Amino acid sequence: MIVPTQIRNHEAALGFFGRWPSFHDANVVAYESGADSITLTLHTWLMTDQVDEKGFFVLRNHALVSLRFDSLHDVQMDTFRSGNILFGLEISPCSDPTSVHVELDSVMDMSGSFAARKGEVLSVVPCTPDGHVG
Repeated sequence: MIVPTQIRNHEAALGFFGRWPSFHDANVVAYESGADSITLTLHTWLMTDQVDEKGFFVLRNHALVSLRFDSLHDVQMDTFRSGNILFGLEISPCSDPTSVHVELDSVMDMSGSFAARKGEVLSVVPCTPDGHVG
């Protein structure tokens, strides 16, 4: 997974997870769209190569990761909603060197994408496996 170093405070996610998370199967806890911004809160974790007694992969480092993107363009978010589950989130450079492209691939047919001139990890808050803080 490529670390999106153009995103401010990306080190917060690196520090908590030890690498940039894939956001595979992440739950979209909150999605807010403003005139020129998008804020996402995603419940995500790291999947290990260990298997539990039921045959499921062991998940660790559960966290609520909040991301904010500003100065948007090329927005394709008509079907994207909270309650969505992601197959993955990819942040990559745009052909416009001042922007990044954000692709939100949904497992629920609610995918979306946009480009932004600014992006930031607002917070990484540890949570329980069911997404609750505390």
